[in-house]
Amino acid sequence: MDAKRLVPVLHLNAGRIVDPVTGADLGPPSPWARRLEMEGADELLFVARDLELDWVQEVAGVLFIPFALEAPFKDALEAAAALAAGADKVVVGSLTFDAHSLGRGRVAASLEADGSGGWSRSLTHMAELGQAGAGEILLTATGGNLAELCCALAKLPTTVILRCPEPADAVLALAHGADGIAFPAGLRRTSDYKDLLGAAGVALRR
Repeated sequence: MDAKRLVPVLHLNAGRIVDPVTGADLGPPSPWARRLEMEGADELLFVARDLELDWVQEVAGVLFIPFALEAPFKDALEAAAALAAGADKVVVGSLTFDAHSLGRGRVAASLEADGSGGWSRSLTHMAELGQAGAGEILLTATGGNLAELCCALAKLPTTVILRCPEPADAVLALAHGADGIAFPAGLRRTSDYKDLLGAAGVALRR
């Protein structure tokens, strides 16, 4: 059984960590990054409202684990700038540019899927994103049967990380085929997730 990944998510505005709901300033990103790494995070995902990159090099200098940046990249040059600054991976909302030029392992696609009418259309879209150069998919799933979806995900050649804030859903998703979960950093400590998932028999990294 492959070990699953736990990916805390941090939101940024103008290079500062912010509360995703209230927008309150929560401080610089580096201390948050180090704390989450010490808690046992396997990777970090920074979701930025802009393309301010001054903080990226500093975070890269304090982390041993990889981190991804999701931002409003308009083209491959903007995405490449984030990678050059120190991000290990970029997350794009849609592959409107040649992702192959950046390297398959350095590009993830963000996708929202509604399974109310079944998951076949979303699964087809995910397969297409993989063929277009996305080495990973960050999936937000609503409606439908989550266990059914995750069993189907296990058959895809592309890694799928499920945006999954609820602990019960995290156990279900990882037990049935998702490769990892991304969850809001302030919702629950990474170590708490590790304890919960370990007790459920989910194989985790480290």
